[in-house]
Amino acid sequence: MRVELAFATCLALSACDAGANFGSTIDLAVEGEVLVVNGTINSQSFREFSSVMAANPQIAVVELQDVQGSTDEMVVAEMGYDIRARGFATRVAPGGQVFSGGVDLFLAGVRRSVGAGAILGVHEWESGLGRARDYPRGDPWHEPTRTYIEDMLGSDAFYWFTLEAAAFDEVHIMSRAEMVAFGLVTQ
Repeated sequence: MRVELAFATCLALSACDAGANFGSTIDLAVEGEVLVVNGTINSQSFREFSSVMAANPQIAVVELQDVQGSTDEMVVAEMGYDIRARGFATRVAPGGQVFSGGVDLFLAGVRRSVGAGAILGVHEWESGLGRARDYPRGDPWHEPTRTYIEDMLGSDAFYWFTLEAAAFDEVHIMSRAEMVAFGLVTQ
């Protein structure tokens, strides 16, 4: 039930109008050297993230607990490239639930781990002009996220997997074997 509710929230937020993308829907909390992330990544999240980083130079780990996804994949990439450049580790908390764009953010860690009982949920993306499966491989619509994933993992295989794993209005809960096979976990 908890997974269904979290995913329903993810879908509802993704379907919101552009105005909803400007509210603060990400919660960032600092616990020593750990930045704890909850909520939905939106257009304001990188600004909030940068502010927390500037005030907390001791941070070395980004822990995702309950991240429903994102309403702005460009911000996910900005945050992800920043996390990678800083050499941070990422982890999903034990029992955590991370979906869609939250999974993409998780990939940014130089070292990545997933706690016991944690869930990573993936699906294809959707824009106002169509779904990922509507566009053939090689279409420019794939490039921003495909390139980001390739930059983080050294291969774009995981990108193509997410498009086939579940339609936009569904979710595929990854198995530990899938996480290992696609290189999502490093420890």
